[in-house]
Order: sequence, then C-alpha cells, then structure tokens
Amino acid sequence: MKNILLPTDFSQNSWNAIAYALQFLEHTACNFYLLHVVNDADTTDVSSYFSELCTQISTSFLKQQHHHFFSIVRHCSFVESVRDEVADKKIDMIIMGAKGVSNTQAHVVGHYAENVITKVKCKLLIIPENATYKVFDEVAFPTDFTLATDIQTLAPIDTILNDKTTSLRILHINKVTNELNQHQQANKALLEDFLDGREYSFHFLSNTHVETAVENFTERKDINLIIMAAKNLNYFKQILFHSNVDHISYHRKIPFLILHE
Repeated sequence: MKNILLPTDFSQNSWNAIAYALQFLEHTACNFYLLHVVNDADTTDVSSYFSELCTQISTSFLKQQHHHFFSIVRHCSFVESVRDEVADKKIDMIIMGAKGVSNTQAHVVGHYAENVITKVKCKLLIIPENATYKVFDEVAFPTDFTLATDIQTLAPIDTILNDKTTSLRILHINKVTNELNQHQQANKALLEDFLDGREYSFHFLSNTHVETAVENFTERKDINLIIMAAKNLNYFKQILFHSNVDHISYHRKIPFLILHE
C-alpha cells in the first residue's frame, strides 16, 4: 500500500494534479491524503469543499477498491504541514500542481512547489496545468554527472523502467564542452551499471541556455516525463526556477519527478 500526499487548494491546478495521480496510480493500492493548508486567520469551513472534491473524484473516475481517501486540514505554514504529514503518514510520494498552492505563474514551478522540492525530503511529482496522463515511454534524466547517485535514490527510475516499453534518455548539457572529467566519468559508469539490461541512451549537448536545450530535446524525443535528482541543484535552478516561461513549453505539459536521497 502506497501513501500519497495530494496538497490541494481546490483550484483547477490542484484538481489536475489529483486527476493525474489517480490515473498514474490506477492499478496501485494507495492511501491518498488530500491536504489543505489554511492560515490561522482563515475561519472558512472547508468541509464542503472536501465534499465537492470527493464527489468530483467519484464521478470522474471508476471506484477502485484499493484506493482510499483521507482529508486533512492543517493550520500552519505550507512547508511545515507537508513535512509533518510526510513523517506522520510515512508518505511515499507527493503529487502536486506546478503552481504550488495559490500563487503566480512567474516561474516554471511556483513558490510553494519550489519550497517542497528544496525543503521536504520526499519523492515529488510535479504536474503542469496542461499535462494529461499517458503511459511513460520516453523519460528524460538531466544530469551533470558531478554527484554519485545511490541505488536507493534511483529506485523509482528502476520501477518505471520495469515497463519494457519505457526508454530512459540521460541528458547532459554543458555550456562549454561535452567532455567529462574523471569524476564525472566514474559517476557515469555507476549509472551504466545500475541501468544494465534496461533501455537507455546517453545524449550530450552543448548550449549556453540549459532550458533551451531541454526544450529542444523534449520536443525532438517526445519526452513525457522528466526525472531529476534533488541534490543536482545546478540543473534545478536552470530548468525549474527561472522566469523565462514565455520562451519554453515543456513546463506546461511535462511532469517532473524529483528524487531525494
């Protein structure tokens, strides 16, 4: 039984993430924890909102006997609430909208989603507002090969690649040269050992704008999931935490799976 945390502010953005989660985990036994965070000054009774949300779920999806839903209301900071629920409910994965909760579209991911990425150690699946679920057949894994990634961190990749139709495209983008130093080569070899027997390929690109390189690559390869390791912050800053959203489209339709140690 998987424990899945679904933060919601009852917006269309958060509903899209919930709908994606239910399709993605359709055949997996799950406890879904619907979390709504309010500040202490807000006295709104959210029980009716949860009731409407549950009705929307039941009318939009066939009832799955192995899916169970629980509603949670917290009165503290968003990140603290998520962190506490992850520990208390032994959450396996957080699935949330790219905007976070009630914030602007100034960046690829919003402020709340960014805080969860950087401050909560739990696998996180970020769902853009225009993403529609499809079986993962082309998955991109951007990496700079500067940090060795242990097997436990990579376990979700292994699960996805158990589907024989899925291909992992390991993407290295460098602004100057594609040559790897000795340390990077050693880490690349570790990754090759882990992926032995699975469908994968390496792709080396040179581009001064990482987000542009990712944009071109995802379109050319028809990528439908991007996976990144949380400790690879250089890639995060350039792919997720910039504001040039008018010049790229991958943030509107491709989910991001963030892996933590």
